[in-house]
Amino acid sequence: MKKFLLLAAIALSCIHSSFAQRFKQGVGAGFSVETADYMDTKVNFGFTYSPALFFAEAEKSSFSVGIPLSLGFNEGYSSEYDDYDDFYGSSSIGFMLDVPVILNFNYGAGALSGGRQKWGFFVGGGYGYHLTTANYLYDYDDNGNYRSTESSTFGVTANAGFRIGMGHHHRHNLEIKFSYMKGLTDYRPDVGGVNCIFNF
Repeated sequence: MKKFLLLAAIALSCIHSSFAQRFKQGVGAGFSVETADYMDTKVNFGFTYSPALFFAEAEKSSFSVGIPLSLGFNEGYSSEYDDYDDFYGSSSIGFMLDVPVILNFNYGAGALSGGRQKWGFFVGGGYGYHLTTANYLYDYDDNGNYRSTESSTFGVTANAGFRIGMGHHHRHNLEIKFSYMKGLTDYRPDVGGVNCIFNF
């Protein structure tokens, strides 16, 4: 994790010194649904801080590199039959962390420093780190309950969405983002999410 963050910081510094024309940031909230083999489905709720460096600006478009950091909590549900064939379920609360590095193509609202467009969109992909507490169906503690364990993964990620220009000359924008991550290490989860972010 430390090596990943260090490489991300170095990459952003290189882009800033060579190409970047503008730095923007945003804050917001959203949710995601996480599934994996032998693990309860998780619904993650979190808050997002989204810094990004914009470069290669054209007439109505630009590219950007960002790290939309999300931190939040999740709830999982477990169910099973006991020795008397009685069905019961239980829920559990955990936490989650998302640290993706994303390269986006931006068009319209939010793409340019002096742009006045009311609408815009973006699409891109990258690589990310995901951390969660997970209830594994095959892992029991001494009392026969599911054991809650901390799991993390690295994987590829993609996102797309649209922006609505806000404020004077639409210099700020409201962003609706749809994202997906496929974990390639450890428990290999699928994580799909929706975020609403105000960029300023």
